[in-house]
Amino acid sequence: MLKKAYRLTKHGSFGFVYRKGENKASAAFSLFYVRSASFRIGFSVSNKIGKATVRNKLKRRMRAAIGELMPLPKYQMVLVAKIDATQLDYHGIKSDIERLLTKAKLVG
Repeated sequence: MLKKAYRLTKHGSFGFVYRKGENKASAAFSLFYVRSASFRIGFSVSNKIGKATVRNKLKRRMRAAIGELMPLPKYQMVLVAKIDATQLDYHGIKSDIERLLTKAKLVG
């Protein structure tokens, strides 16, 4: 599980990453990232994805996948779920996020 200390929570922090950061995308996720003094990540799941139970389940799976991929480099990141993410199981979510981080050259 990802510790709360590693999470972006403020609206301004998300806005900063969206404005100043670079982005990479896959079929199920978009990743926005900017270099920082410490690692922090925020998760975004739109109301278009589904009802609250679907969105919360997806966010839990996203947090767990990132927690297993720790430690990550010192960047602020925002991971945005797309509608295709609801079709993936946990292992699919984890592998897609890992591919996205590799594509962004943030992991091995």
